[in-house]
Amino acid sequence: MKATGMTSEKAVAVIDDDASVRTSLEDLLQSFGYATMAFASAEEFLASNLGLVDCVISDIQMPGMSGLEIQPLLRKRGVMCAVILLTAFPSEQVRTRARKLNVHDFFEKPCNPEALIASVERALAPTA
Repeated sequence: MKATGMTSEKAVAVIDDDASVRTSLEDLLQSFGYATMAFASAEEFLASNLGLVDCVISDIQMPGMSGLEIQPLLRKRGVMCAVILLTAFPSEQVRTRARKLNVHDFFEKPCNPEALIASVERALAPTA
């Protein structure tokens, strides 16, 4: 895990088995003032201090646990942070499953950085 001490009160976990993707996403998020925590697997993330996370950005297709399995496990543990999923292998079946899990958003890799940041901002916006 790599954590940074940014001035933002909001922390975003980045989960991807590809180190270059993790680094790119962390750099993008940090440039917008978010604190980040990076994980190489869903299992590594779930073993961390989940209470520090406000939003999760996860790849779907990884060795071991899939990114699609994160949201239900977080809910089961009482962690109600938003989950944004990324995939290089989009299909209607995966989109449908993500919608049924009530993930916050779903992006195809490579995703538009502005759209991803806008999604994170919506996910972290105070609810009325």
